[in-house]
Amino acid sequence: MLKVIDVDFVSDHTLELTFNDGYQGYADLSVYFKKTPFSEIKDFKRFSLTRDGSLNWDGNELTAATLRDITKGSQKSVELSFNVQEMEAVIKQASWESMMEGRPDILQAAIRSYVEQFGHGQVIAKAGIKSRTSAYRS
Repeated sequence: MLKVIDVDFVSDHTLELTFNDGYQGYADLSVYFKKTPFSEIKDFKRFSLTRDGSLNWDGNELTAATLRDITKGSQKSVELSFNVQEMEAVIKQASWESMMEGRPDILQAAIRSYVEQFGHGQVIAKAGIKSRTSAYRS
């Protein structure tokens, strides 16, 4: 199933997207945000990455397949290197943004992306957590 696994705001209605199959590029969403229901959204930057890899703005979603169709980019090799320091930095940043914006979904999406990419077992082992139960509590 195609999913967006990383998204960065670039400018206006343009996002830089990375998909789970390694495709990366830029998507200009201005055509969508000129029409309802998206035209009613006040803050383009206030979106979330859903569990199924879509983007959501206040209940209005664009699926990964739709986003892929309009993304101009290229296929990159899917790199599965596991860098604990990088993971820690991403989780810290997501935690900070989550608290500042009052949006727990930001932190949840960051954690979920690592778990989906590497699996529970590897994330737990690399993080030095003793058991899955401890992982869920922490």
